[in-house]
Amino acid sequence: MGMLDRYKKTGGFVQLLTLLETSGKQKQQKFLEIIRQEDPRWADALMSKMIDVDRVLTWNESALAEVTGAMLEINIAAVLNALTPEQREKFLSSMGSIKKRKVLDINESSNASPGDINTSVNKMFETIRKLNQEGTLRFDKFDPLLRIDTDIEDRLKQGRSIEGVPAFGENFGTNADAAEASKEAKEDLSNAPGLRVVTSLDAKAWSQSNQAKASPELEAELLGLRKRVAALQAENGSLRQELTIAQHKLDQIRKIA
Repeated sequence: MGMLDRYKKTGGFVQLLTLLETSGKQKQQKFLEIIRQEDPRWADALMSKMIDVDRVLTWNESALAEVTGAMLEINIAAVLNALTPEQREKFLSSMGSIKKRKVLDINESSNASPGDINTSVNKMFETIRKLNQEGTLRFDKFDPLLRIDTDIEDRLKQGRSIEGVPAFGENFGTNADAAEASKEAKEDLSNAPGLRVVTSLDAKAWSQSNQAKASPELEAELLGLRKRVAALQAENGSLRQELTIAQHKLDQIRKIA
């Protein structure tokens, strides 16, 4: 049973998304690597819909006011320690004067530990998801790419389009181009004497290779390559997410102009 199997039912995508958002960076990266190995598009979709502190602080004041209005002052005070001066000022400006004063008093009088800060940031993420599920915080009004279709699990299973999520193979050329390149590469390598061409990172393919028979060293190398590929795929997905967000902001600026 794969990691994703338990989350492929209705509502499972948001459950897994919340788990990732409230995990530490290293744990989050490890989860994403495992997910990408099972289903690359699930990994892309999760990264596209994931919220973090930087993304939250790009939202308008009205959206931030909904978030801070539902949070306890002690948690907001701890979150301030995770923000840049500009983000801190924007976060504080979303509150009324009385709550803002309380938050600043707590922040100045307390010495929040890294654990306290992480816990409060996670509570902010949980609050955002809860407000969204209740309909109080509507992503389509201020960050449309975060909107999650109610049938997103089915869309992922069926390969249907999802806003903000690249289609399978997007940005890597057409299927015809990929097939032609693969064919040419195989033909070139097949002419090399004594060389058996391995065209995938599949363990079975490697085991059939003349050079890989009964070789623990090559098996270890294969494992390292798999991890490297997963890391590169995760990095690529993150860059595509940043590009998508930047494109959306540019579109908004053009509409205003």
